[in-house]
Parts: sequence; structure tokens; C-alpha cells
Amino acid sequence: PTRHRGRLWIAATKRKPLEEEVDQVMAQYAALQALRPDHAPVFKEPESYPTSCLLGCVDVVDCVEGQQLREAAEDGEEATECEYGFVLDRPCRLTVPPKVLGQPKIFKLEPVMVSRAQKQLRHTIPIG
Repeated sequence: PTRHRGRLWIAATKRKPLEEEVDQVMAQYAALQALRPDHAPVFKEPESYPTSCLLGCVDVVDCVEGQQLREAAEDGEEATECEYGFVLDRPCRLTVPPKVLGQPKIFKLEPVMVSRAQKQLRHTIPIG
């Protein structure tokens, strides 16, 4: 679990995803779509997979046991298979993702990067 609450910036890894990894994730979302009562798409398939950049942010509301999230998930909703999972709100995608070399797990961004990213949030339409 984590005690982090509030804004969490999402950075893309420097490694490009393998075709097999993309296929596996797309198959998971197709299975979720099939479970939805209206079979509506879960999300729009990305045209590209950016690397080494800051993609956007979410607000971390809570971190709870994965079992609690699985029990609360409705048909067609993605539920974590992990021991713990985040409860998130207000996802936003940056329109021009700045290059950044991330680190594993949760890490602090350089203040200048945070400032640049926050300026973009004023012009970003929230996801969802």
C-alpha cells in the first residue's frame, strides 16, 4: 500500500512495448467489453505508444485492498488482480507530453517539470 494521496503524475517508460504485450492488453480490454451490458468499447485504442515522457496525471483518492476493489467492480469494469489498488479521480492527459526519464514506482518530479506540466493542465480536457 501507499500513503500517497493527491496528484500523481504518470510517466511512460523508456522501453517500447512489445507487440505481444500490446496484443495481451488489447485482449483483456476486448474481454471487458464483452462483459459490458451494451458491449460499448472500454476505451479508444491508442494510435501510438509514447515513451520516456510525462503522459498526464490523476488524483489518488485512496489505496485499498484489491479484494475490496474486485467486489465493488461492476460488469465490464476493470478490477485489479494485485493485493492493493488505487482509487483514482480526475484523470488528465497532457496535450504535449514533455520528455522525462522516469524511475520505477512513485518518485518526485523535478520542480521545473512539475511547473511545465501544470501549465499544460490549464489547457487540457479531463479524460472520462
